[in-house]
Amino acid sequence: MNRTRGTRLVATTLGAALLALACSHESPEAHKAKLRQRAMDYYANGQYQEAVIEFQNVVKADQKDSDAHYRLALALMKIGGIHNLQAAFRELMTATELNASNHEAQLKLAHMLLQGNEPAQARKRAEIVLAAAPANTEGLIVRGQSLVHEQKFQEGIAELKKAIEADPKNIQIHLAIARAYAQAKDMANAGAAIQEALRVDPNSVDAHVAFGDLLYLSGKPDEAEGQFKQALDLQPSNGLLHMKLANFYQTTRKLDKAEATYKKWIESQPNDEKPLIAFGEFYRQLGNGDKALVNYQRAYEVSPKSLASRDALINYYLDSGNLNEARPRVETVLKDNARDLTGRYFDARIKLMENKPQEALPILREVVKDDARFAHAHMYLGLAHAANNDMGEALTALAEAVKLAPTLAEARTSLAGLQLMKGWYDQSIQEAQTALRLQPRNLKAAVILGDAYLGKGDGKKAKEVFEAVTKAMPGHPLGHYRLGLIAQAEKKDAEAFEHYEQALKANPQAIESLAQIVAMKVAQGKTHEARDRVTRLIQDQPKNPLLYQLLGQLWMTEKQYDQAEAAFKQMIAVDDNVLTGYTSLGELYVRTNKLDQAAQEFEAALAKNPKHLQALMMLGVIRHQQKQFDKAKDLYGQALKVNGRFAPAANNLAWLLVEQAGNIDMALSHAQTAREVMPNDPNVADTLGWIYYQKNAYLKAVSLLKEAAEKLPQHPEVQYHYGMAQYKNANKAEAEKALKKSLQLSPSHPGAEVAKKTLAELKA
Repeated sequence: MNRTRGTRLVATTLGAALLALACSHESPEAHKAKLRQRAMDYYANGQYQEAVIEFQNVVKADQKDSDAHYRLALALMKIGGIHNLQAAFRELMTATELNASNHEAQLKLAHMLLQGNEPAQARKRAEIVLAAAPANTEGLIVRGQSLVHEQKFQEGIAELKKAIEADPKNIQIHLAIARAYAQAKDMANAGAAIQEALRVDPNSVDAHVAFGDLLYLSGKPDEAEGQFKQALDLQPSNGLLHMKLANFYQTTRKLDKAEATYKKWIESQPNDEKPLIAFGEFYRQLGNGDKALVNYQRAYEVSPKSLASRDALINYYLDSGNLNEARPRVETVLKDNARDLTGRYFDARIKLMENKPQEALPILREVVKDDARFAHAHMYLGLAHAANNDMGEALTALAEAVKLAPTLAEARTSLAGLQLMKGWYDQSIQEAQTALRLQPRNLKAAVILGDAYLGKGDGKKAKEVFEAVTKAMPGHPLGHYRLGLIAQAEKKDAEAFEHYEQALKANPQAIESLAQIVAMKVAQGKTHEARDRVTRLIQDQPKNPLLYQLLGQLWMTEKQYDQAEAAFKQMIAVDDNVLTGYTSLGELYVRTNKLDQAAQEFEAALAKNPKHLQALMMLGVIRHQQKQFDKAKDLYGQALKVNGRFAPAANNLAWLLVEQAGNIDMALSHAQTAREVMPNDPNVADTLGWIYYQKNAYLKAVSLLKEAAEKLPQHPEVQYHYGMAQYKNANKAEAEKALKKSLQLSPSHPGAEVAKKTLAELKA
């Protein structure tokens, strides 16, 4: 038995060797022809992945084969996706460089250039074709569309009409003319062009849809609905038409009809995940997360290998903050393919949700590098930069997201929020208004809009916005809270109280509103009343740690430190994960000069979160006061690793470096950062000015130190710094005045001896 099997093995091996030998004598042209034929067969059978591989083999065999590059591009375009389309563009470029007379390749390339908003380049390609074939319909269309892109409407329409003369039954040309007229605001001629298309082909789905769009834009929604329904009757299995009609019903607020359209689509294609995903998106937009999730789960069950259903479900879990469901799914995706684009994107989002922007940033940079048109990735890249306090990069990334996806309301909302932080109120208002047009129930955008109006000093419009919020969402406390702030600013305390009470009624745990009520009571001298209010609430909500924090702060106001200490300790006992319990207790100990106990509390906070900025900063200040300078420098440095533009840490580290004979250039860099972030802070001006003094840049020093001295007239060291800068700048009168004042304020301040010596020199 063994011998027989061995004989067969030898025979088989020998046959393979003879076959390989025979193949080795095949000519390169014959081999390439076989590869091409195999690729063509795959393409004809719709096996585009296989066709791509075989056309790539043809190109490897002959890199100068223009037709092979062209057909490889076609196969890549059939597969779709940004990477394949980018590869197809490169192949078309190569094909046309190798053979400019490959008109089909030139025109495909021209269409891609049009889609990429490069009309002039597209027109050049079309003109290469038209130079050889002046009546080429496709070339005329591209030339006409390129001119329309450049808003040369009459020239573009004239070219498109030439194309009609060459091919009068081509519906797409009629519709291109209609779109050109519509862009030129000539609705009458746009309608006439579509009517002509329908005369040529009454059953043209594209023409009916285009007519519906035009009727809707012309303020005739009922007639538009008829056109959309007629298109769907012509192609009842066309998912895009179901989506079109459903979106129309959503836009016109006929939500029951939209729901019925989605259900009909699902019934017509029970094994297709796309209608289920679309139905899930519909419910998400309505704020019905439960029904959205049901549809996403059904889509995944119907087609578990579908990337669209996989990504829709993960995206839902991430948006709803359910990391327990999202994380293992993302891990599985990346385990199967570490380079999966959306898998990496989701992984970065998880890291952002875990407050790890430094880890999310490099992932998102790679994602947008691999897919430059991935708008959501640009948006989260912006959010990661913002979380890292790099506002310039954040604004750039969010602006790119909006450019790529103008209807992405979340990106516009985030951009509006950053513009508000920068004080760019007009831009913030514009973005927030656009976000609200896209998502009328976008609470975050509404609040940003109202706050931008407040920042601009337009209280009337701000009030209108927040009144609209309370009307649209009467059960949400935020509108009432903002209206309370506006009334309080207008000295209308009774009205403010009413709004804060309404906010608390909507949400008894709306601690911001309670805090404002308490602050107003304290300002009115009714501290006992405020404390009684908080104490009563604690009886109703004994597990709410923030109430104990508020109670502790009230005791602090009355300088009843033992009671405040007890309240903060109770806060920690109720929930030791709320780190403000430790920091509040730490600040109490700082105030009562119990620095060692304060340090213990800040260290306890850092044990739970090593990146807690406030705890790092306060512990740094304590070590600074205790003259543990190396520890203080390390803590300030850690704070700056968390937030590179955290001005208090940057200022204090700069001061320590200059006072402890450290790196003066590094000190200057930190002080400049602090000045950029806090341009009006006199302490920062003093630090930066004193560093310039140490670097012998006396003019710069005087400017900054004068500002600090004017704002801090009772600070002896600041007066001393200013006096020394004026002394070095040869302004003896100002120098003498400032140095004398520093000694009057404190005869023993750190620079007192130098001040005395300098004054003696001035007198001499």
